[in-house]
Amino acid sequence: MTVNHVIALYPRPWRERYGDELQDVLDQDGFGLSARLDLLRGAIDAHLHPAVRSPVPVVAALSASAFATAHAIGLALQPVPTEWPGYLEGALPLIIASVCFLIPALIGLWLKLGDADGAIGRVGVILAVVGHAIWLLALLAAATRVAYGPLTAAAASVAMVGTAALGIALVGRSHVVLGALVALAGLAGVAPPSLGWPAFAAAWTLVAAMLVIEFSRGTDPGIGGLRA
Repeated sequence: MTVNHVIALYPRPWRERYGDELQDVLDQDGFGLSARLDLLRGAIDAHLHPAVRSPVPVVAALSASAFATAHAIGLALQPVPTEWPGYLEGALPLIIASVCFLIPALIGLWLKLGDADGAIGRVGVILAVVGHAIWLLALLAAATRVAYGPLTAAAASVAMVGTAALGIALVGRSHVVLGALVALAGLAGVAPPSLGWPAFAAAWTLVAAMLVIEFSRGTDPGIGGLRA
């Protein structure tokens, strides 16, 4: 992917205002992996946070927590505890929907770190997004009876490790409570189903509530793409 390809991901008004300046900076400083991640985050941020902030990350977190809670309730109502990994065939659509919405929610949380995301934040978001994407595909395969096996466990574990790392990065950037809840969600995701799913759902519900409060107040500290 070239510099021009990445810059093309930005909204047209942003490109018209900062495109030439950014091109000059990259010509001087190079276009390595770190710069690529910065540009990608900045492009996402520019679309989600124009003059009027987008509610997409907030809605995604709310939706993910709602579906995860419904799934946890479904497990709790079972007369016999569900064995690992804690999926009910009839409830698979609920966890599939939750994982689907978690991807944009995690990206929105990463954007809060701004240019100070650091190595932990960058590794965390990559593991979290890639892990959730593969986990989603594995769940869809299980729901359609195409395949089911170790890939599901591996993908979910990677997703949870990345989520926990992203939470730690948020704590390190003064988002202490929010980051602790995100890290807790990651840890809960690898716990036994009877304990893990309720804790996972509760943690994401609290994360969503915090995001709603921030959005309603118009306060979103730490969000930022590339500094102009």
